[in-house]
Amino acid sequence: MGTPRQGRIISRMGFNLQSVITTTAPLLFAAVGYLLMSLNELENRLYQTESRMMQLVTPSGQIVPSPDNAIARQQLRESLMVSIHDLQVRLSLLEAKGG
Repeated sequence: MGTPRQGRIISRMGFNLQSVITTTAPLLFAAVGYLLMSLNELENRLYQTESRMMQLVTPSGQIVPSPDNAIARQQLRESLMVSIHDLQVRLSLLEAKGG
């Protein structure tokens, strides 16, 4: 470990490696336990995220529309159809008036 002289100097300072290990062991065990629990929590969150991704994207990469998204697209489509119809009527009236 070291020379006998170093051992005497360390013992004079009151440094005892056994007591340091004994006092820090519970802290180290708690830290390892905390890290394991955190890792398990992250693994669960990753699993949930991957599960949700499978609901949103097909294996071929196509985006799966959600019901809310489909309703909003249908409403937009209907609104655009009304606008297009209105513009077509106006155009036909202008053509009839001008021609």
